[in-house]
Amino acid sequence: MRRSVLILAVLAAAAGAAFYALRGGEGAAEAFCTTDEVLQAPSGNALRLCDVVYEVQPSNEAWVVVRVTDPDLDSNQTRADLGDHDWACETWGLPALEKEPRPTRIIVQIMEEPFARGEPAPGITQSIEAYSEENATCMWELL
Repeated sequence: MRRSVLILAVLAAAAGAAFYALRGGEGAAEAFCTTDEVLQAPSGNALRLCDVVYEVQPSNEAWVVVRVTDPDLDSNQTRADLGDHDWACETWGLPALEKEPRPTRIIVQIMEEPFARGEPAPGITQSIEAYSEENATCMWELL
C-alpha cells in the first residue's frame, strides 16, 4: 500500500512539473529550447533562437526547422512580421544547411512561447513560413 502511494505521489509531482513547464512557468523555455541566442529582428522585436531541428520527411527529403520565440507575438496578430521570418531564415536557417543529407527546405516557426515540437499548442500563437535556398538567399515558398 505504501509503495502504491509513493508511486502515485512521484507521478503526480512529475505531471505537475510537466504542466508547469508547458504553461510557461520558470524553466519552461529550457524544457523545449536548446539555445538562448537573442537577436533583434527587423521588426525591432527580440527573437530568441529556441532550436534548430533536422527532419527527414516521408518523401525522404531533409528539412531544417528553425524554431524561434517572439514574446511580442500574440493572438491579436494573424502572423509574425514576414521580414522577421526572412531574417530568421537567413540568420539561422542558411547556416544550418551544412548538414548531410543537405536539407532542401527551411521552415521558420516563430512562436509566442516555446512548446514541444510536434505537440498541440492551443493558446500559443505561432507563425510558420517555408523557404528554399537559391544563391545563398532564402526564397519564400508556399507551404
